[in-house]
Amino acid sequence: MLSNTRQLKLSKPLYAYKPVNERVSLRYVVNYTQRTVKTNSNIQKEQNVDKIQSNTLSQSDQWLKHVTWSNFFTGVPRTDASNSKLSKTSKQGVPKKKDYLKTGIPQNHEVELKEGQSQKVINEAGVYMLPDWLYQQVFNRSARPVPPKNLVEISMEHLKKQGYYNNKADTVPDISPFELPKLCGKTISEHFWKIGEEQARPIRDLATCLVSTSLPTMPFQSNWILFPGWTRYEEGKPPKAVDYPNESILCFNTKTFDEYKYPLIACAASPTAWYSWISPRLISNDTDEINRDSKYLIPIGNFKENRLIVGHNVGTDRICIKEEYHYTESKIGFLDTKSLHIAVSGICSRLKKDWNKYNKACKNKNEQYLLQEKKFQKIYDVSSVNGLSEVYKFYCDQDLNKSERDIFVKGTFEELQDTRNLQQAIVSCANNVEAIHQVFQKLLPKFLNVCPHPVSFAGIIHMGSMFLTTNKSWEKFIIDSETSYKSLSESIESTLRNLADKTLKERNQNGADQWLKQLDWRIHNNNHPEWYNKIYNKKTNQVRVTALSQIAPILLKLKWLNYPVYHSKQYGWIYRVPIEDKHFTTNSELCEFPTQPEHIHYEPQFLKDKNGSYYRIPNKSGKKNRCGTPLSKKYIGDFENGTLQSDCKELEEILKFHAACTYWMSIRDRIKSQLLIYPGCSGIQNFGFDVNDEENIGIILPKAITMGTITRRIVENTWATATNPKEYLIGSEQRSMIKAPKGYKIVGADVDSQEMWISSLISDAEFGFHGATGLGLMMLQGSKSDGTDLHSRTAKILGISREDAKIFNYSRLYGAGIKTVLEMLGQSLTNVNLEESKERVENLFKKTKGQKYYGLGINGFWFGGSETYLANRLEEIVTSLEPITPVLRCGITNALKSANADQSYMTSRINWVVQSSGVDYLHLLLVSMKYLIYKYNINARFMLSVHDDIRYLVKEDDAYRVALALQISNLWTRAMFSHMLGIEDLPLTIAFFSGVDIDHVYRKEVDMKCTTVSHQIEIEPGTCVSIQDILRHQRTLRHDKSSLCDELLDTDIVKDLGSYDSILWKPYKSKDDVLFLKAQSMSSAEEIKKLHEESNQEKESSSESIFNRKLLRKTYDYAHTNQILNKKKRVFEPYVETLEDKKIENRGKYLQ
Repeated sequence: MLSNTRQLKLSKPLYAYKPVNERVSLRYVVNYTQRTVKTNSNIQKEQNVDKIQSNTLSQSDQWLKHVTWSNFFTGVPRTDASNSKLSKTSKQGVPKKKDYLKTGIPQNHEVELKEGQSQKVINEAGVYMLPDWLYQQVFNRSARPVPPKNLVEISMEHLKKQGYYNNKADTVPDISPFELPKLCGKTISEHFWKIGEEQARPIRDLATCLVSTSLPTMPFQSNWILFPGWTRYEEGKPPKAVDYPNESILCFNTKTFDEYKYPLIACAASPTAWYSWISPRLISNDTDEINRDSKYLIPIGNFKENRLIVGHNVGTDRICIKEEYHYTESKIGFLDTKSLHIAVSGICSRLKKDWNKYNKACKNKNEQYLLQEKKFQKIYDVSSVNGLSEVYKFYCDQDLNKSERDIFVKGTFEELQDTRNLQQAIVSCANNVEAIHQVFQKLLPKFLNVCPHPVSFAGIIHMGSMFLTTNKSWEKFIIDSETSYKSLSESIESTLRNLADKTLKERNQNGADQWLKQLDWRIHNNNHPEWYNKIYNKKTNQVRVTALSQIAPILLKLKWLNYPVYHSKQYGWIYRVPIEDKHFTTNSELCEFPTQPEHIHYEPQFLKDKNGSYYRIPNKSGKKNRCGTPLSKKYIGDFENGTLQSDCKELEEILKFHAACTYWMSIRDRIKSQLLIYPGCSGIQNFGFDVNDEENIGIILPKAITMGTITRRIVENTWATATNPKEYLIGSEQRSMIKAPKGYKIVGADVDSQEMWISSLISDAEFGFHGATGLGLMMLQGSKSDGTDLHSRTAKILGISREDAKIFNYSRLYGAGIKTVLEMLGQSLTNVNLEESKERVENLFKKTKGQKYYGLGINGFWFGGSETYLANRLEEIVTSLEPITPVLRCGITNALKSANADQSYMTSRINWVVQSSGVDYLHLLLVSMKYLIYKYNINARFMLSVHDDIRYLVKEDDAYRVALALQISNLWTRAMFSHMLGIEDLPLTIAFFSGVDIDHVYRKEVDMKCTTVSHQIEIEPGTCVSIQDILRHQRTLRHDKSSLCDELLDTDIVKDLGSYDSILWKPYKSKDDVLFLKAQSMSSAEEIKKLHEESNQEKESSSESIFNRKLLRKTYDYAHTNQILNKKKRVFEPYVETLEDKKIENRGKYLQ
């Protein structure tokens, strides 16, 4: 079909050869280079090009003007949207564009892509976009849509006011053209829907089957057979010993003692039978130590077929299942009723305290409190905490049957072996299984309505399959950490003991010394002062002081801002400033002490001091919290910057040693509780690795709650909270103890500025192109070197370091207001007074979020800041009737909907939009990777993901294929976000991961040495590869590195998946009119008033301004959109229009 290639080099852009009145005045395309053009044998393209160059088109050749020449040439501006439509019209002699979904013929291979060629496309804001060869493959279209001219003008005016207009972008490195796998649909949205549906459907079908069926009658207590292993109970048949439950669907629950890692009993139920499992360790008539120490996992059967296991906090049950300890990724899907509940009707941390208070008042029938907090009843009625008994009560309106005494909480192993107790424990476990089923029947339909996209469902299934590998060094890591902990603890105690003895000798100086006079020097009968006697141990005949002892800061003679520290019963650790120090400034709170002797916090020593004032030492956890000890690891930074001082040279050693010990103390129990499985345990013969010797390989399954917060983020208390290695923290090398087996690699990446980019995209979407707002342009083109990036700008305004500014920016991004940021600044800049701090914070908010305008009867909107458009859009989302994430359209928990929360908990609600969108991003990434790994038979499996970090365990030969798959998946995911937010384009700077890590251990950066107090051996570095590096090794995902040009469409994905609803998943389009967009860019309220007056000059005066009509119209439109969305969802519960909906609808119609 294709023949003859011709090298063409234009001396000037193609549009320059057109008549002036027909030139395309759109985006600028630079770097005109040679391009190979393939011509069709039926069309003499060479002649046509010559005609264009000579500007001698005949009447019959006028159609050539409408050809999208950017398909063929570098350096050609894209055509206008109206012109691009003409290409759809069939013309004589023009090859008709084929539908690749129908033909299976590759669409994007008519152009021969040669290395060394590049095309740089710059949009209206000066942002480098995807080159044409890549754009056409990702968005499956040739011509780029163009934003309206009036919106571009408003954007440019906004950028000028923010000081970002005409900023020159750094040059973006060229990417050699390569071929992407074809999309499984006409758009990137349809592609993700289809691959998500393919992955979600098998487990979702099993789940809906479970919802529609009942469980058989539970056996009576006396009928449970106390036999080791599995026993099957089917109605009308005698109990039968089986190897495992041969069922596709199971509700499942396990129980054990906290100190014992392995399961002791389990119950399961399917629509056809009940099952019980008892550890052989419990059923034994002898005291054989070998049998008592045996470690048993639960066999569940075939893991290579699609099966469903449902549990409450099912992640803790999964680690007990034998078949999950295998490199081959299991097809068993785990669904967690706890996670489903949190997403549908869960409560956030800010809400939990209020919820518990109200719940207690309900139980105690405290009518006064209930009347006082009447508004909270709406939230209380639609939400619950997460325990199984509370969730069961909430959905089923029944109390969960519980035994009077939970033997696993209050009993012993020997008591559990008693026949009666064991039967009661099995009944309790079975009651849980029955409750899980009833809850699941209520919850699943609600969840599928809250999260209707198949990618969301498939994403949580994938997140529930995390899998970590290590080796014998794990036990050494624990031993070395314990040894270091004991050594440093003893060193701290020895130092403080010597200081105590030294202080004892200074008893005659206690009158003048600010620290010594705080001690009780009354002599005890053993001739020691009272303070010394309290720390004296008669058994060891020496004093014992730890870093946590209240006397430790006194012995060290600590100073805060060069002032001596004191301890107060009311305020914790404080510091004293002499009255005569007139130059002292601080934003710390002045301490006021009770004057009544009967007061619990009466402290006369401070009241008597007329020459000094006392101030709180700030607590990093919040202004209202006391400073427990200034020797904690939170204050190491204050020591390093000179805020915390001492004349004792031992201070630095004690601070760092104590921080090292404190960190290990905080993670030790969680580390030791990890269930590490080696080959041979519970009959596991091998793990499925392609190695000669597996004996040294160990597997850990993280106990993950796949949606542990209302933002649907994962919660896992060991690996998701692990810190990066620091030299002075014992055990902080924890992550690097996850090691790939010999012949395998850990491949993964961090999504660059994930949530910051999502926020900037939401902002830019109001204009329809990237970089349209101050936030968007800072995100895409801001430079750390010249101080134009967001963090540098914030640091400059607040007078803090850029590293600290990151914390402030993310706090603001998550909805923190002036009060919260002011408190945070007070902790960072303790020597700046409150007035100056307040001025800095208010200036920050004015320049970023902007100011709020309430004039002319308007509900209020933000204007004048670099983040104004984001702030208004986020508030619009969270105050709508049914808040949903912009991309996968997942809903918020019932507790935080406007109908229930009104204007309360706005910080949590705005945080939800951003973080929940981040979870959408992760789910898209996971689903794409699963698709590519399966499609191209890549030897890899999902390992771990924590928020914006994703890792895979890969056979070494396939490391670069996985790296390329990650880059393609990230490209598709970014494109999906842009597409769903109404921008059919993507900046090149964020299209790919800045680097993909190919490593042999799990760590944040491949060059981290991971040396700590407890781990002195440096770990060999890994490799971090860019997209350019990857393409030098691997240009396609095929194992043989062959071209994808002969690749056909995945017919197994396209067929039998149902029809993709393009209306339901229609991209977002801003409903803001030009006037409202202008108003948000204004610098003052006076400018907004003037704009309003100008807009109404030709309108009749009315009681409501154009802005009010606009905002009310937006409210109606958004409600109506969500109403349609709910009606089109996979309906288990029909959408019911409320009286409030009708009011808004009627008012909206009235204002049209």
